[in-house]
Amino acid sequence: MTDTIVVTTTLDKKEDAVYLAKELLQKRLVACAQVSGPVDSLYWWKGEIEQEQEYTLRMKSSQALWDSLKEAIEEQHPYDVPEIIAVEISAVNTAYQKWLIKELQE
Repeated sequence: MTDTIVVTTTLDKKEDAVYLAKELLQKRLVACAQVSGPVDSLYWWKGEIEQEQEYTLRMKSSQALWDSLKEAIEEQHPYDVPEIIAVEISAVNTAYQKWLIKELQE
């Protein structure tokens, strides 16, 4: 088991996703981030099924930073109820793990 996590959220504008990624990188809460999309999201909201285009923001960090990272996303995110999901990584190549740790500690 590693300390590495992949955290995902979605935003309705690409520029918001890029802005949030840069903010989290500046704070050293994530070592890297990817913005992809748009993707079609379908979900329940206030009793109705909604369909919107969103951008996925996927970030690599460490479990030790989870609370601070989640809080920073919640503070900056424009949604009332943002998706903030962390997945623990069970294995990662050594060189990438060392790079990630180094970038989070700078």
